[in-house]
Amino acid sequence: MKDGDFIRLDFDVYVKETDQLIDTTHEEVAKEHEVHSEGAQYKPIPIIIGVGHVVKGLDKDLLDAKVGKEREIEVPPEDAFGPRDPKLVEVMPMNKILSLPEFRKGDRYPQEGMELRINNRIGVISRIFAGRVRLDFNKRYAGRTVVYKYTVKELIKDRDEKIRAVFESSYGGSDEFSFKFISDDEVEILLPDMVKLDSNWMMAKFKLVSDLRAHMGIKSLRLVEEYVKKEEEEEEHVHTEDCDHDGEGDQDAPEDEKKEEKKPKAAKKKAAPKKEKKE
Repeated sequence: MKDGDFIRLDFDVYVKETDQLIDTTHEEVAKEHEVHSEGAQYKPIPIIIGVGHVVKGLDKDLLDAKVGKEREIEVPPEDAFGPRDPKLVEVMPMNKILSLPEFRKGDRYPQEGMELRINNRIGVISRIFAGRVRLDFNKRYAGRTVVYKYTVKELIKDRDEKIRAVFESSYGGSDEFSFKFISDDEVEILLPDMVKLDSNWMMAKFKLVSDLRAHMGIKSLRLVEEYVKKEEEEEEHVHTEDCDHDGEGDQDAPEDEKKEEKKPKAAKKKAAPKKEKKE
């Protein structure tokens, strides 16, 4: 393997001291450690080696990996989630915590281990006192040695599959995106409807563009938002319903029923002249 290679990676990550599972691509492992998340996709993830998609220690070890061969490594804090900084631990009053949006309805309450976003920083509640909450703004596993058990499942070489891998690593999915190459270094990408109202898309877009430029030699990208007017379909639907109401859909009705339907119309024609005489 070498820097810049596109691969799909299977892994389990543990905290060395406690054997706590941090992350996994295996559903059975998640269930075994009681951290299974409904709706999560457990499958090999696409990454580009050497660009920071994974921790530094794993990125280095991947250079010696081979497709299909399982490896196990220990990664020290400085090459994993960084050293722990005591200055990033803060104590805040409980009333400030309860004023956060997630607690305003009163149906949730702060608990130890819960992640909170405060002033664009993510902290973990490490302790709750009487009227106070201690928040740790270090990365969750900072200061910990971690163990990776991993296998490179695939070396991605096909150009189209590389683009789909970038979609997946940048945004979490690739099936809804479509694209075409205008030339070897120019590509047009049709964006799916789901990104149009997604607040996370803006950050994902910058990563997508950056990875395609830096690691696929794409010089020009067009990100196309398409808005299709559906009036023709609606008009066709309305016309069909009108035909049914006008009786075209009742051609198989018995003759007696058709005659009864015509009688009210004839009665209306006779009644009209009487109204004119009264006026």
